[in-house]
Amino acid sequence: MRASVLSNSLSRRGVHISTLYKSKFKSYEIYHRDKYHKVLNTSGFLNLSISENRLCTDLITERLCQSDMNYIEDVILQYPNSTGHPFLQAAVAQFLTCYCRAPHCLSVKNVVILNGCCAVFSALATVLCDPGDCFLVPVPFHYGFMFGSKFFAYIELIPVYLEKQTVLQFINADTQPLELNVRKLEQALHEARTRRKKVKGLLLTNPEKPTGDIYPKELLKEYLEFAKRHELHVVVDEIYMLSVFDESARFHSVLSLESLPDPNKTHVIWSPTKDFGISGLCFGVLYTQNEDVVSAMSPFGYLHSVSGITQYKLCRLLQDRDWINKVYLPTNRSRLWDAHAYVTEQLRQLEQQYNFKIIFHNRCSGLYMWINLKKLLEPCTFKEELLLHRRFRNHKLILCRGRSYMFKKPGWFRLTFAENPPQLKEAMHRFGKAIEEQKQHWIEKMLKDAIEAEPGDPTVPRRAWDQMSTSTEKVDPARNSAS
Repeated sequence: MRASVLSNSLSRRGVHISTLYKSKFKSYEIYHRDKYHKVLNTSGFLNLSISENRLCTDLITERLCQSDMNYIEDVILQYPNSTGHPFLQAAVAQFLTCYCRAPHCLSVKNVVILNGCCAVFSALATVLCDPGDCFLVPVPFHYGFMFGSKFFAYIELIPVYLEKQTVLQFINADTQPLELNVRKLEQALHEARTRRKKVKGLLLTNPEKPTGDIYPKELLKEYLEFAKRHELHVVVDEIYMLSVFDESARFHSVLSLESLPDPNKTHVIWSPTKDFGISGLCFGVLYTQNEDVVSAMSPFGYLHSVSGITQYKLCRLLQDRDWINKVYLPTNRSRLWDAHAYVTEQLRQLEQQYNFKIIFHNRCSGLYMWINLKKLLEPCTFKEELLLHRRFRNHKLILCRGRSYMFKKPGWFRLTFAENPPQLKEAMHRFGKAIEEQKQHWIEKMLKDAIEAEPGDPTVPRRAWDQMSTSTEKVDPARNSAS
């Protein structure tokens, strides 16, 4: 009934957009209808799926309330330039020159400002591609790209799968990064062209979403050389560049390279919203040396402009290097480190308590962890992954599951740790309760299969026999209550 109503009321494109949104943002809407509050709604939803930095809200709130932020003049009450107010474009160019360690001053004329990075990507894909054209994207990748690719551009994102190499690295050492190599890119491009796909570019995020990997400088150069050989655009999202919280790790921006193999086809997307915890300000930047792209992007400012008042506040924020360097960045990195360490410790304790392995990417950048709970899935399928996702939701906790990131193997989840300590503690408590419930469900299922089968039956997983004695002792409710 509902589908027919939609079909009669909307175009096919409208139905597609509506369906896509509801499939990706259902949990987000549930969260907003029943959001946790430490006083008013302690039983509400906690959301560790959303990529927001809530660790330094106190600092950013204090800074945005200072007197220099409260300035009004005629120019910021009127329509801005289609690429952004010149004063903010200049502040952005200077900021990126400094923090990207650019070898030369970046040009104001190469800066385009819209109301968010997804808006920037959607507009950029529209001006670079015709409907049906494709971009290569390493998997896992941010589902916002998928959503943004369907609005105006109608392009296809072709996943570059790395799961075989990834699994071996996770098993052997948590510290080994997931590496995208040129061989994989060549293979994906060849397979796409064999299927008569028109590949126009390569989409990268650095640091990676959701794994937190940072691309080494030499690998970045190899990706750019690959793109030049095949006449591809390269779009690099660097939205987490200041969220590297380990001093031993080094982030290299594309803009830090002495020279680019193909400057006209290299485009950088950036925003301060993640690093500074101000996603509600809805602000995104494109930096490109391609004058035709800047010109084609300009009309999107008519639909996706940022208010003049917001642009002024952002300008003042980006210009305050003293506060950024001495107050905000050191505090933010320290709090990210502490929150990451706390979640890591909680995961290790759950491993010991419930006798199963949680495989996770132990990285030093970004706002979240990429964790694998496949040991709690039987069978290990996307259907079971969805059921576990719903179990978390039943405990008023929302996580992102791997299927949303085009990952081919089930069991992966993204868990945001950049949450204020009291709420993070409550969220991990709920996470633990859901794990306990899932483990009990898993054991009961394994026991049932084992009881109905003869010992050594190949249809019963080996771990069912191995864990019958050890696991039941760890999660026996009667035993726990007796103690």
